[in-house]
Formats: sequence, C-alpha cells, structure tokens
Amino acid sequence: MPHIQSSFTELPVNCRSAADRMVQALAAEDQFADLNEGCKRKLTALEEELSKELKERVALVAYRI
Repeated sequence: MPHIQSSFTELPVNCRSAADRMVQALAAEDQFADLNEGCKRKLTALEEELSKELKERVALVAYRI
C-alpha cells in the first residue's frame, strides 16, 4: 500500500482525507480572541492575582466564541 508523508505521521492514502478533516476541525476550534494591549495587561494581572492566591502558576486563555 502506498504511503504519503504527513506533518504529524505517515498515513496510508485511504486515511489521508480523514486526517485532513481532523486537522481542519482542530484548527477551527483554536480561534483565539484578538486582544488589544489593554486587555492583555488585564488578563496578565488576573493571572498573577490568581497565581498568588492559589500558590501555583495559572494561565488564562481567551477564545472567540
């Protein structure tokens, strides 16, 4: 069976379309919000506040919904 090179693994030709659809679906889910600098500063300040309160590092992410 012929194989093709994928960016994430080698796949047989008959799996390529399914893999391509999955890559497109995952990419569509990763729609980060386009934050201006003021919003980024607020988000960073909230991360720092939560990190101090929880005594562990916290990362917040903004997605468009």
